[in-house]
Amino acid sequence: MRQSAGGIAVLAVLVLSGCPRDLPRNEAPSPRVVSFSPAVTEMIFEMGLGDHVVGVTSYCRPPAGVNIPVVGNDLNITVEPILAVEPDILVTQSNPKQFAMLRRLKPDLRIEPIKIETLGDIADAMSRLSTLMGSPDKGKSARRAFLASLEKVRGRVAGRPKPRVVFLMGHHDPSTAGQGTFINELIEVAGGVNAAAVGRKRWPKIGIESLLKLAPDVIVCESEASVADEAREYWSKLTEPLPKKVRIHVVTDKRWTIPSGRISDTFAPMLADFLHPETAGGSGE
Repeated sequence: MRQSAGGIAVLAVLVLSGCPRDLPRNEAPSPRVVSFSPAVTEMIFEMGLGDHVVGVTSYCRPPAGVNIPVVGNDLNITVEPILAVEPDILVTQSNPKQFAMLRRLKPDLRIEPIKIETLGDIADAMSRLSTLMGSPDKGKSARRAFLASLEKVRGRVAGRPKPRVVFLMGHHDPSTAGQGTFINELIEVAGGVNAAAVGRKRWPKIGIESLLKLAPDVIVCESEASVADEAREYWSKLTEPLPKKVRIHVVTDKRWTIPSGRISDTFAPMLADFLHPETAGGSGE
């Protein structure tokens, strides 16, 4: 009775506050899942398990036409919106200690931290998420397809010269992908060498002088669509004085840096096209 009354009180707070959220997905099958990670949200829907999701963060992007209540994000953890969707499981990539208050208010809520940094982590996450939702076979199938797509791209570029690549996020005060990231591994799968990996881990900032010293053959820059042309012109002019011409590729799909199954079947072939255009349309497509 106490939990039921609490749920009613929470809904009353949301209604009275005028908070523009959808009502809980009462029809969701068990277990009801709150995804506190854009990568987790992507993978769950890719595996056809999206009906379980009753809450997401403001950074998550469910498929078009699917309306799911937004319950916060890692910078704004508020228990009321999460409790309102009555979850059984909350999956997060961040420290579960952030949800200590939520755990006290709902002791039966299962909080599952999950690490998704490398390509291997993505494959493991597929298995784990599908098992949590009672459909392990879907995870096994997704894992096999993910690894097979990566191998297909590796085979397509095998034996070819490996260009030096730098992957950047933004063109003003950019960050790059260093060691221990799926982007670093993706560059290798696509037949390149991550020039920014030496001495750098995770997602550090990189200065322009340091970048130019890396002598890249290819720059891939993730940019907002509204400034894509500006970013392309910026990097083209900046690298023009270098002894060799640098190929510039500006991408605007933010899912490049969200670790999910799409990395292997969409972005790995695309990156191989960037690095080895002579193979475009080949076996990796």
